[in-house]
Amino acid sequence: MINEFTEVDESDEGGSDFSLSLEDFADLYVIPGDWSVLTLIDSIDRMINLDPEFQRRSVWSKTAKSKFIESLALGVPIPQILLAEDSSNPRQYIVLDGKQRLLTIKEFIYGAYSEGEPFKLSGLTHLGQLNGLSWEEVQLRHPDIARQIQQSFIRTAVIRGWRREDVLYEIFHRLNSGSVRLSPMELRMSLIRGGYIKYVIAKTSQLQELQQLLGLKYPDKRMKDVEIAIRFFAFHNRRIEYAGNLKTFLDDHCNLMNKIGPDGYKDSFFVFEESIRAGLSIFDGKKFARKYLPKENQFESRFNRAIFDVLAESLTSEEVREASLAKPERFIASYKKVCENTEFIRSVETTTKTTDATRKRFQIWFDHIQEEFGVPLKMPNLKDDSN
Repeated sequence: MINEFTEVDESDEGGSDFSLSLEDFADLYVIPGDWSVLTLIDSIDRMINLDPEFQRRSVWSKTAKSKFIESLALGVPIPQILLAEDSSNPRQYIVLDGKQRLLTIKEFIYGAYSEGEPFKLSGLTHLGQLNGLSWEEVQLRHPDIARQIQQSFIRTAVIRGWRREDVLYEIFHRLNSGSVRLSPMELRMSLIRGGYIKYVIAKTSQLQELQQLLGLKYPDKRMKDVEIAIRFFAFHNRRIEYAGNLKTFLDDHCNLMNKIGPDGYKDSFFVFEESIRAGLSIFDGKKFARKYLPKENQFESRFNRAIFDVLAESLTSEEVREASLAKPERFIASYKKVCENTEFIRSVETTTKTTDATRKRFQIWFDHIQEEFGVPLKMPNLKDDSN
């Protein structure tokens, strides 16, 4: 079954958020090389930061990781790893492609998966004698194979001379646009250092209601749940003006929160939690933040970020939230009514990231809330393009 996150979502971050010109690539150059597994192990953590918070959400299965180690032992060609030299520290590297490969090598050599469970090889077909063995046991029982793994070379290219972070986002986006698209949140963690994103990752990992909302059993491996939380706070705290570029908006928000520090955001996460819990209760779980189809009299199954933005923000009002929980049919009736508004539907279906579409969906929904509950809601900080 296809998860809603793998489907195209116009309100997600994408290439249209990266504003670049030919000059931005003028000084860019790539240094190719072959790095041995030993060299990579020596570089991981010391020069290549794999972000411990992200490691808990490694994408590969245990079998896939074992198969990768088997490929190293067999000398099978491995897809290249692409690093970018950190502009602020030339001896540090940002991973653009190959994070799962590096993480697997680290886990195997260190002897444990990121979750803490011992790394034992399994599911190997060509080197079945290694099944059930750890790295230490492979070294003891099969030293020739252990030596082959250590001496295996992986083509590792390093990008230098990039001028703007948008260049790395563009490269990252293009690398992943041919398959299941990855969230730029992983790259954002490497580029925007500080406690804010790490805090949101930790909190969203614990918020089971968020996983329920998204139809997940566990935190999303590609961190889309983190992106949803961060965009919620970016719209909610109104400190940063939204001008239609989601990538810049979220980057600026994260940078600002890092500057403000924990005292400025640690006490506010409950607003996000309360809003989600209320929405799930009002809509009986699976209907919250889904588009309603009046003609079919049913809700779509796919989670809609743009709809979540407006519904969740309205439920941050304690007055609206309590009244809706007391009589959920009032909130649902208002939502069904707004889904009959062609302007509202257009604003959550196409070109959802423009300031005009964003303003329309917030304003139309907030007007319905005021009409039904008598509660005026404050609009997000949106750039006025009318002048």
